[in-house]
Amino acid sequence: MSSITGRKPIRDGKMCSPDTIVVQDIETPVEEKKKQLPGSSVWETFFSWGVYYLHINPVMKIIYYIITLLIFSLMKESMDIPHFEILTGKQSVLNKMFVKKGWGITCVVFVLYQLVSLTLHTKWKASLKKLLVRAVATTFFFFIWCAVIFQLIENYTQACTYRNIRFELTKKECHNKADHVYHSFDISGHSYLLTYCVLIMMEESKEIVYFLCLRRYLRGAHEDTVEEVSLPVLEAKEAKRMTLRLTILSPIVVIVFMCVVLLCLLWDFMLIVTTIYYHTFLEKVIGTTLAVSMWYMLYRRSFLCIFRYNIFNS
Repeated sequence: MSSITGRKPIRDGKMCSPDTIVVQDIETPVEEKKKQLPGSSVWETFFSWGVYYLHINPVMKIIYYIITLLIFSLMKESMDIPHFEILTGKQSVLNKMFVKKGWGITCVVFVLYQLVSLTLHTKWKASLKKLLVRAVATTFFFFIWCAVIFQLIENYTQACTYRNIRFELTKKECHNKADHVYHSFDISGHSYLLTYCVLIMMEESKEIVYFLCLRRYLRGAHEDTVEEVSLPVLEAKEAKRMTLRLTILSPIVVIVFMCVVLLCLLWDFMLIVTTIYYHTFLEKVIGTTLAVSMWYMLYRRSFLCIFRYNIFNS
């Protein structure tokens, strides 16, 4: 392209809808499209589906979690569902390798995705400050609930009984004793963690919309097709540099984004497993409710207020 002249400033805080850009991402004139082979590749189809999957209305996602919690908890109470140890057991690879380290994996993936995407921003320092705040805050509220508060509640309510006689034994000691039964109010850390992780990655993955709109913008899309995204105002030389940078980084952005999609799919599957096989209904409701509350407090309230200060925009 010859140049990108100054465009009128675009309001921050708005994004293109995936409905208007995903299918049109590889935009070419109508005449050129007719010359192309029909159909999309498997990767393009999966990528487009991934954008829709992660950018579903959060309210609809929360309703889905509530419905599945009710249905599968009822199934758990009304019938004996057999375990498939390789997938649903406590010692399964999915549980030990992924869920036990769930927040660490989630944090690494979404931070890596954001760091790669930052290089496509002209004001990357301001975006980096916001990313650091989000990473620290989300990690804190994972740790304070899952590693501290839930554990304190379980320790306070735990009891080990044998023939209706209570013994002062730890959870591990009680399980190692034959015919001893361990009781506690164990708020579902899995329900909290998995719901929390998916909702956070849904928020962090919205950066893909900027990537798609920037791609169309640099390819000469009309201004009115990308006017709801805060895109940089670029001169000719800057546009050439950004185009080169975008060409180099596009495969990396897409690959990391696909990792985000696959991880969310895994967390949704493991959440279903937790709902069917583990914890009481109340323990799962409290865990899920706290996760949704923390997401709402952080991404719908706290971050919006904090990031208004000039220190995060300079």
